[in-house]
Amino acid sequence: MELRIDFLKLPQNKTLTDMKAELDAVLEEDGWLLGSGQNGEAGFVELELEDEKMNPKYGIMAVKAYLQRENFDPSTTIELAGTKTPIFD
Repeated sequence: MELRIDFLKLPQNKTLTDMKAELDAVLEEDGWLLGSGQNGEAGFVELELEDEKMNPKYGIMAVKAYLQRENFDPSTTIELAGTKTPIFD
């Protein structure tokens, strides 16, 4: 299952490289990076969540908790199956 994170800006003192490494640590073997990009302060990260061994909702919850814990801007969204959801809802 693909998950896309869209952000208007990264938290203070965080780079896109930091974010990707931290997401990799959060997901461990339950997901991997598909792509990312940044234009100015705004950007995106696309992830594939493993759904064969476990329910992908645990990966979704882990990513959402990471974004909240790291103080991402409230306008940050995650997108699954074409549906965008704010990280704080």
